[in-house]
Amino acid sequence: MKRLLCLLLCLCMLPVSIRSASATEEETIVRVLLSTNGADTLTVQLVGKYAVGGKKISGGTVTAAIDNGKITVSHSSAGVLQTSSASVRLTRVGTSAATVLQFNNPRHGKLTYYGDFVFYNDNGTLRLINYVDMHHYLYGAVSGEMSDSSDPELLKTEAICAKGFALAEVEARKSKYFDVYDTTSSQLYYGYVAGDRNTIAAVDAVWTQTLRYRGKTVKTYYSTANGGQAITPRIRWGGTGNDGAYWFGYDPFDLLGSTKNVVLTVDGAEPEKMNSKLYSFLLGKAGAAEIVSVDALVGIYDPNKPSGTARYPSTLAPQKRYDWTLTVKDGDGTQRQVSFSCTPGEVRTAAASGAAGAVCFAVRTAEREWRLVWGVSSGHRAGLSHRGAAQMVKKGYSYVDVLKFYYRGATLFDADGNAIESTADFDFTYEDGDDPQPIATPTAAPSATPTAKPTADPTATPTADSTATPTAKPTAAPTAAPTAKPTATPAPASSGYDVIVTSATLRLRKGPSTSYATIRTLKRGTILAVTGKSGSWLKAFDEESGKTGYVYGDYVSYFERAPKPRWEGVCNADRSNLRRGPSTDFDKCGVLNKGDKVYVYYQSGNWYFIMDRATGQGAFIYKNYITLGADAPAVLRGDVNGSGDVTAADASLILRFLVKRDPITDRNLLAADYYGDGTVDASDAAGILRHVVGLES
Repeated sequence: MKRLLCLLLCLCMLPVSIRSASATEEETIVRVLLSTNGADTLTVQLVGKYAVGGKKISGGTVTAAIDNGKITVSHSSAGVLQTSSASVRLTRVGTSAATVLQFNNPRHGKLTYYGDFVFYNDNGTLRLINYVDMHHYLYGAVSGEMSDSSDPELLKTEAICAKGFALAEVEARKSKYFDVYDTTSSQLYYGYVAGDRNTIAAVDAVWTQTLRYRGKTVKTYYSTANGGQAITPRIRWGGTGNDGAYWFGYDPFDLLGSTKNVVLTVDGAEPEKMNSKLYSFLLGKAGAAEIVSVDALVGIYDPNKPSGTARYPSTLAPQKRYDWTLTVKDGDGTQRQVSFSCTPGEVRTAAASGAAGAVCFAVRTAEREWRLVWGVSSGHRAGLSHRGAAQMVKKGYSYVDVLKFYYRGATLFDADGNAIESTADFDFTYEDGDDPQPIATPTAAPSATPTAKPTADPTATPTADSTATPTAKPTAAPTAAPTAKPTATPAPASSGYDVIVTSATLRLRKGPSTSYATIRTLKRGTILAVTGKSGSWLKAFDEESGKTGYVYGDYVSYFERAPKPRWEGVCNADRSNLRRGPSTDFDKCGVLNKGDKVYVYYQSGNWYFIMDRATGQGAFIYKNYITLGADAPAVLRGDVNGSGDVTAADASLILRFLVKRDPITDRNLLAADYYGDGTVDASDAAGILRHVVGLES
């Protein structure tokens, strides 16, 4: 009873002047499919007055159950309210801000919702849909995607993006009974979080504004990070719908957001200023004593189509080849011009061995200046980068500027149809308006065609592609099964994800069968960027060698480079081994016992990547040894002590935690993972200190 009174008090204190927009905006209803984990019985708590089939009820709980193809809805005191074979609607009565619904969402925990609930019969499966007006929907969407401690301009940016995505889905009406999911299948939706006052204020300020392109709502895609190069939806998924609203090009703001990005500068007029290892590498390629100038540098996405295509521009990352033209001087003082090609892998080995990013590209940033980039991305890269947007607002750009940067062809309109313009100038590269051509001759095609017909099944000669059998099952049985299942992070059928080699060795071949020649032999733990699929074979880019080939899919597992904590969990079996990769073939790196708490980042096959909440260690564990709970909490990364700011004290607390002098609370352990790689270590403390002294923004 005390919790209910506190909830009512909090709701009554919230601002309720939310109906100042046009009637059209008010009437936009978003139908959100809530997560239920396939339950056939659902219970909802009422706060205030509601109605079902004309019957008014107040308070208590409403329970919906499906049996023999019919939904029966009952109230805790009024009894059976309605039975239907199709759907039953729980309708809000009145406009009081204190009239809300509460539902224990198995993916997000117990949440509060405005609007109506509809119990829907989906061919014998019970679904729960939240019918909510756009204004209140945006409260939940921004709360789901951003921390309430974020900069107000960043929260406003997210509100516009969340609206564009949802409104486009509403207008398309692809499903007969819902518009968006409450998960990252659409965008996260946390209902109504009363304590997120900054989020509520930001949404109130901009929710009637809309990004449009040629009169239509822009479906505003966004991701965590693009690795330094923003791409368009057409590049990512194909199709041309509102593609002109987007922009493809160099994103220096995204690169500023992480020290894991590696950038080498090439000054054509003063080459001696470049990285010394890169200078030595280029000298060796040119066979000269001195580099006088760098005259041209062009990165090529597809060596077989060096001019690019409509969907895949020539400068798209990850690039496969760099074409150089240098003026050099020989030992006798003779000057000459030389052109040659190399792979990004060669350059990385020579001058950027610590680079971890898969988004590698060369970009011209001035008349005779280039950047060689190895960027770390997270997500699909299309549209706005959260990491880049955060850096922009830190530098004083407004939400209007941020939107203009990422959606350059679109226009932001207010509720009255007036354009809201940005005056910021975003000319970062010469290549934004150019179509650079390769200087060197394209790499020749393979000189021979395999004589044998490719086959999709290598089972006749399994040792040719792996020295180990497919992933083995753990020898110990878990003491209990998980009580909840996450939606496994999928390995898409076509492209755009990474894998880790799980066998002792694995052959990268020139084609999708064992009849093709071996390009190189990969070791266990090698990370590959998948670019396509042929039957059971994956087409993959090996960043170390800079070569693309095929590997058999049974010997790799899904892998995330920049994982995001998704769920809380607890170990349910003693002596559960932690491993460095998602199979028993990887080395052990620790043990969990029954009752140990973890954060679960993602699923790879039958394995979870977790962070041990006692030690901050990241590792893989067989999924049956973990019982899942609520979603991981949102935190301000770097704010280890929970002060609301990132200071040197946070770095000190990490170091004391690592030497077991001071604990870090479970929630703030996520904040201690400053670099977001699933492990808390000394590099996170160093990153915070760099941030504090201004070396990292």
